[in-house]
Amino acid sequence: MESAFIFGCLFGMGIKMTVSRVIRQPLLYRCHQYPKYMFLTGLAFSGFDWIRRLSLETLCEKEELNEYLIRTARINQLATGAESVGDYKNEFVQIAVNEHIY
Repeated sequence: MESAFIFGCLFGMGIKMTVSRVIRQPLLYRCHQYPKYMFLTGLAFSGFDWIRRLSLETLCEKEELNEYLIRTARINQLATGAESVGDYKNEFVQIAVNEHIY
């Protein structure tokens, strides 16, 4: 998150410098505003990065839970003798080999 904050700070400083150039102000006219813009854009960028990481982590946890539930359901089907329904026996052996359930 620190890199997002630093990038936001640099972005804020660049925006402030660009705006000063466009409206033809001297760069040191309001020099106290540079740290303010840098801090605010740094917070905005790091907040966006934190929200993005949190949503991605939640999505990955849901996918892992879904895969676990599907795998458990298939193993339970095999445990009750449902291997005659399809070719689940080979799939069960493959799952057992992958998960080291010998």
